[in-house]
Amino acid sequence: MSAYSAAMSDQITATAVEPSSAPPEPEPSPFARRAQFWRSPVGQPGWARPSLLLLSVAATVVYAWKVGHMQLHLYYGPGVKTMSSSWSAWLFGAYDPQLATTFDKVPGTFWLQALSARVFGYSSWAVLLPSLLASVAAILLLYRIAHRWAGPVAGLAAAGFYATTPIVAALARTQIPDPLLIVLLLAAAASWQSAVDTGRLGPLLWTGVWVGLAFQAKMAQAWLAWLIFGGAYLVFAPTGWGRRIGQLGEAGVLSAAVSLVWVVAMSLIPASSRPWIDGSVDNSVWSMAFGYNGLNRYALDNTGAEALGIGGPPGRSEGPAWLYLFRDGVVPQIGWLYPLALVGLIAGYRALGGSPVVSLGRSVRVARATCLMWTLWLGVHTVAFAASVKAHTFYNLALAPALAALAGVGAVALWTAYRSGGPAQWLLPLTVAVTAWWGSDVAGRFPNFAPWLPVAVVAAGAVAVAALTAGALSRRAPGDPARPPAIAGAAGVVAVAALLLAPVTWTLSVTDNVTVSDAHRPAAGPPSRETATILSGRLLRMLPAAEVDRITAYVKATDTGERYPLAVQWAPQAGQFLLRDVVTLPVGGFTAQVPTISPERLGELASLGQLRYALLDGPDMKGKPTPDYSGFAVWVRGNCRALVEFTQPLYTLYDCRRN
Repeated sequence: MSAYSAAMSDQITATAVEPSSAPPEPEPSPFARRAQFWRSPVGQPGWARPSLLLLSVAATVVYAWKVGHMQLHLYYGPGVKTMSSSWSAWLFGAYDPQLATTFDKVPGTFWLQALSARVFGYSSWAVLLPSLLASVAAILLLYRIAHRWAGPVAGLAAAGFYATTPIVAALARTQIPDPLLIVLLLAAAASWQSAVDTGRLGPLLWTGVWVGLAFQAKMAQAWLAWLIFGGAYLVFAPTGWGRRIGQLGEAGVLSAAVSLVWVVAMSLIPASSRPWIDGSVDNSVWSMAFGYNGLNRYALDNTGAEALGIGGPPGRSEGPAWLYLFRDGVVPQIGWLYPLALVGLIAGYRALGGSPVVSLGRSVRVARATCLMWTLWLGVHTVAFAASVKAHTFYNLALAPALAALAGVGAVALWTAYRSGGPAQWLLPLTVAVTAWWGSDVAGRFPNFAPWLPVAVVAAGAVAVAALTAGALSRRAPGDPARPPAIAGAAGVVAVAALLLAPVTWTLSVTDNVTVSDAHRPAAGPPSRETATILSGRLLRMLPAAEVDRITAYVKATDTGERYPLAVQWAPQAGQFLLRDVVTLPVGGFTAQVPTISPERLGELASLGQLRYALLDGPDMKGKPTPDYSGFAVWVRGNCRALVEFTQPLYTLYDCRRN
């Protein structure tokens, strides 16, 4: 394996720029370089930036295909409409125009979506634009990080693997906050690389800023990044131990300050002067951020999700936790290139091990640190999701950057070994064969989706292995190029096609807007067995559109100027009316179980003529497996009059006007 190690070491530590005997071209002026943005920077191959831009454009086309026809999230969509029409609602992250409740999340992602809707008008494409842009920006940032780690070829490979990861394409077309989280964490990783390279505090402070902004997207999950960046910085920073610890402390304080700006501001406002904090049973923004969206996910706290009964699958339900990465809801979204990523992980450590850290130059130190960073990134997130009692499929987007980066380095290391000849050249066809077998096995778990795919993956893999074998056998001697050289190039192209056939097929499935890539459980391809079970056993309790239109017409026709023409128990159901411009009081929040308004307050509103109608679900309405907040229904039945013409098994409309 010494030849393999040497080949990988040369690839990881070199810039991958071939020397040229041609005289250097005159350096263009800064203005000219800005005008020619498609040109590669000095020190990179001429093909690097054009290839990256072409990849980004292709990804944008796929991610944006018919995005204007995508359904918005039944909870996030109406709330973003509210925020886009009122600056007060925007600042509070309020769900309804009367500022009765907030979202059950810190509203960073929804701020951007609401701003886009405010500028371009409320529509699906305008609301989804920030997610799409964040997904494409992540491709560019991943290239930068991987390029600094292992050269431009590895950078482009990593960017390509990430762009064709199915869950990336699925989430680029939804309101889910995860794409914004990932692009901000990748920005933090890029700053962190500079900090590791120079040992300066400035880049590390920027890392803290980016992590703090990521908190605005996904709250405490962003703070997992400090286990990753902090651990690798302690090992590899070119400064003394005391300075390393001090710098991390300063960056951590700044990160916490940026993270908690909105949380602290909301906690300082009296409860009577702000909306109820959805997701909390005690109207506390701290409970929402760190209980409901944090400790509850591990059954460690009773102030939010656990008390509201929203724990459960898919976190721990599908097999042992240590098999998390191999679950049906995980593998097809992120795991087609597991074998290649494993090779990249081995390559990184074999090529960069050996000498003490302090004796190495900057480029090697950054490469070693980045290898550890991606290892920690993958490990920390895997453990966090596997241990959770509530890990949605789309959470696994957080694993995609590390897997893509490792796979990129693995592909380049294998190609370098293949071109070098000797025994190590056979590792590339072996890895292609294993990846083809793996892809066929995963695709075969879903026989009703692209039934041709398992056979096609095996066939493509067989052709690639045959081409690679022919190239290897055509050498005159170890170390010689294949005869003719075109054989090796053609074999490489076929190998790439074999590796990407399955993930690209799943990625392209999001463009039909028919697969499970919907607004609520976004994923590419068909639902996993587990997701299908959840979807069939836990239907959303939304009213049929025709009934919503009927109720809306009646409420508007009989409107006498009440503050709340309608009250509904369940925020997403209230959203159906908010989208039809009916000001609706969303009692119960997202879970329908939060005591957002007391029976006494309902009585006051009715006495003051500020509440007209109330809607209660009927016995035939499918809903959540846990009971609703009962105070609303008890008060309505005891104080309002059921309207006979709006009484049916699905719902009953009540008139709460006091004569």
